[in-house]
Amino acid sequence: MKKLLQCLIIVLVFIGCGTANYATQEYIPIKKTPVKYKKSNKIEKSPSTNLIEKMNDNKIAIIFPSYTIGKYALEATNSVNTYLIHKNTNFTLKVYDLRVQNRQNIFKVIAQIQKDNISKVIAMITKEDLVYLNEIPNIDKIQFYFPLINKYDVKNIAKLNKLNALFGAINYKEQFKKLINYYRGRSFVEFYDNSGIGRTLHSHLKNERIKFTKKIDDNNGKYKSFLVNNPKLNNSVLLLNTPIVKSSILLSAINAQRSTIFSIVSTQLNYTPLLFSLTQKNDRKKLIVANSIGKIPSELEEYNNLIGNNLSYSWVNYSITVGVEYLINGNITIFDDLSLKNNQVVYPIKLYRVKNNSFQLIK
Repeated sequence: MKKLLQCLIIVLVFIGCGTANYATQEYIPIKKTPVKYKKSNKIEKSPSTNLIEKMNDNKIAIIFPSYTIGKYALEATNSVNTYLIHKNTNFTLKVYDLRVQNRQNIFKVIAQIQKDNISKVIAMITKEDLVYLNEIPNIDKIQFYFPLINKYDVKNIAKLNKLNALFGAINYKEQFKKLINYYRGRSFVEFYDNSGIGRTLHSHLKNERIKFTKKIDDNNGKYKSFLVNNPKLNNSVLLLNTPIVKSSILLSAINAQRSTIFSIVSTQLNYTPLLFSLTQKNDRKKLIVANSIGKIPSELEEYNNLIGNNLSYSWVNYSITVGVEYLINGNITIFDDLSLKNNQVVYPIKLYRVKNNSFQLIK
């Protein structure tokens, strides 16, 4: 089964076209129902014609800027493929690489999508360039899914009135709210770094009362200067807004310096099994993480696991899968703990303690 899936998850060969690349793949499912023959004088369409018509209904495009999200782009394409093969449905998947996300490339790719008569698009772009889509003629004829954008993070969303869109990113602000409410009454401190996600998470806390904030960048692993003899850390809850590798180093340093931090909390950013290989047991004993990846239909999870495409710990892959379900069926009812509200996917938020070798749900 694994070899079969790996064969079906086709490696896409990109064909250069100006500043963007395009590739196409088609899939016709294997039907197990026996063929029935009957006499008829009626001239019917051939099976191949019917398949082509159905494929036209299930044509999906995925666009992304590979220079900035190359890794996620490959995983996203695999997620779309795996979902559609799991559904055993006819589909045509067309992949458009923006390379660099800017107005010119977005206009060029959308023009090609319109020429290719595709009306369902997964757009892996960031919120900064949504305004360009709104400028394109007949853009309302395309149904967009934005897996990397949460609607409530977009300023002046009302001005994007031409877009027919569903937003699918998780809500980091709500994760922070749940983490902070869990330790209501405690004082909070924050460590963040200069990565894109670090700056974004830091900005989400601008309205919170944070007693001490430290930007972690050029310390070369030497964190003693702010971890030792820092009274602001005493009995405080640390909001850890750094990616997993830096988080692991910080957790180790906090433990080594016998810091008097009361607890450490983090968002989806550090909900990853890498914690168990990059840290020691005592390093993570105070850590609690938030997670918004909901229930996954068991068969769909098995298909993804067979090709090494983990949905349980990759919220981007999970969001992509939710988006394909919506574009194909017009709903997301197979994900029974998710909902749609005002063109935004609403995810559950659960808190987990990081134990010896697993995440333990806090009920």
